[in-house]
Amino acid sequence: MGKLIVVFVGPAGSGKSSLVAAYSKWLREGEIPVYTVSLDPAAETLPYEPDFDVRRIVDAREVARKYGLGPNGALVKSMEIMAERLSDIVGAIAGADADYVLVDTPGQMEVFLFRDLAWRLSEALQKISPETYALFVLDASVIRDPADYAFLAVLATAVQLRLGLITAPVLNKADLAPNTELLGDITRDFGRVARQLREARSLYAEMLRETLRVLLKYNRSVAVPKVSAITGEGIEDLHRLVLEMGCGCGDLS
Repeated sequence: MGKLIVVFVGPAGSGKSSLVAAYSKWLREGEIPVYTVSLDPAAETLPYEPDFDVRRIVDAREVARKYGLGPNGALVKSMEIMAERLSDIVGAIAGADADYVLVDTPGQMEVFLFRDLAWRLSEALQKISPETYALFVLDASVIRDPADYAFLAVLATAVQLRLGLITAPVLNKADLAPNTELLGDITRDFGRVARQLREARSLYAEMLRETLRVLLKYNRSVAVPKVSAITGEGIEDLHRLVLEMGCGCGDLS
């Protein structure tokens, strides 16, 4: 097989880097060659040793000092520098001698996702391998009510539209929210969530319910894994999902 590339995207604190660490460890223990990529120029520490670390190209702290910028401005400037050096990033990934490439994106999702770098990187990765997918990592503990779930479902779809990659949600930190009832799957959760939103009787809830109805029309059903990067729970289910994302078989449950 050629390379299978997985891009990890998600809100700050969702545990993207920890999940990359846990998944790459699981792959290596199974003697599956894997190449890890960190694209966070502001990372202070990482729970794994990346094979390619973008901080070799640009470090947000150095950018802040050089240009007199605050943390957010330094991140934005770092994204611009990364876009200018995209060929170096893509070249390292293309040359990786591995079956799997795990790409860990910056902690502040919006700084990466809504800059040119995101879609340019996606296009370049798909040229390396048509088997390039994205995982939208969510913190299971923040899904406390139907409105939270509906809003996160909208975000997951926005990620797919922005990157142009087949995208599946993953609920991380399952060890902190072991009793999460929602599956994270729009198709199978829709009835319960829509009913609870209808009972809320607010304009916001009604907007979310109708938005979910539209998303239901275009999203495939997937068996969304609940994982814990800390305990290793669900990593095998995560791997199964990654393998199934490119199967084109519709319902992946």
